[in-house]
Amino acid sequence: MLIADLRPYLENKFIQVFNEFMPLCAHDFQTASFLSNLFWWSDVADKEPHRQGWLYKTASDLKAELGMTRRAYEKARRILLESGLVQYRRGGIHGKMHWQLNREVLLAKICELRGVPVPEVAGKHHFDRDNFRLPKFIPLKLWHDWLDMVAEKGKKTGNSMKKTAVKQLAALHHKKLDLKPVMEKSILKGWEGFFSNDGQTSGPSEKSAREQAAQVERELAEQAAARKPPTPPPDKSAVEHNAGYRGIQKFLKKKGLKSAQ
Repeated sequence: MLIADLRPYLENKFIQVFNEFMPLCAHDFQTASFLSNLFWWSDVADKEPHRQGWLYKTASDLKAELGMTRRAYEKARRILLESGLVQYRRGGIHGKMHWQLNREVLLAKICELRGVPVPEVAGKHHFDRDNFRLPKFIPLKLWHDWLDMVAEKGKKTGNSMKKTAVKQLAALHHKKLDLKPVMEKSILKGWEGFFSNDGQTSGPSEKSAREQAAQVERELAEQAAARKPPTPPPDKSAVEHNAGYRGIQKFLKKKGLKSAQ
C-alpha cells in the first residue's frame, strides 16, 4: 500500500510546527505546536481588524486541537510569556483564555536565531518591560520612569492602571499634544495619571476657526443691537402743526379748560 492510498481517508488538517519555533520554545514540542497554532489563527484574526490580533482558546479547544492537558498549556503559557512571544489574559468564562501573538518580538527572535539583522517594519506598537503592548507614540523610557515613580509610592502598576494611562495618553495624542512634557510633569508631580499641561493646547482646525469667527460676529451684532439708543420722543413743533391737535386746542378754549401742553 502506498501513502497516496491512505490520504483519501485523512482530513487535510495536521499540526505544522515551524523549525524555528522549537528553539524559541525551549525545544518543548507541545509549546512549539501551540505557538504554531497561534500563528495560524492570528493570520485568520488579521482579516478582522477590530479584534486587534486577539483570539481566544478554551481548555476544550486546546484539548481537541493539540491534545493539551491543563498542565501542558500552563507550561506552554509560562514559556511563551517569559520569552515575550505572546500576551495573555483570562476570559470572563472559566477555562477561556485570550491570546495575542507579539509579532515584532517573534520576528526579532527569528532573525537573531538566523544571525540576520531585523528588517525595518512599520509596526504601530512596542512592549514595555512587563510585556504590555503600547502604541509607539508613547515614549518607552518615560513610560518606565512613570511606572517606577508609581511603584515607589507603593501602588501596583497592573494592567488595569496601564490601560487607563494609555487611554489618557491616546486622548492627548489625538489632540496633537506633545506627550513628553505631559509625562515629565506627571512624574515630577507624582501623579498616577496624565493630564494636559497648562497653556499647552492644540490649535483649532480650519472648520472650528470659521465657526468661532461666525459666533464672534453674531455676539458683536447682538451687543450692538443692545446698545442702540431708544426711539426719540416726537418733535413738539410737528405735533402742534397737526390738524387734530389744533382742533383739540380750540375745543378746550371754548370750554375754558387749560390745555395739556
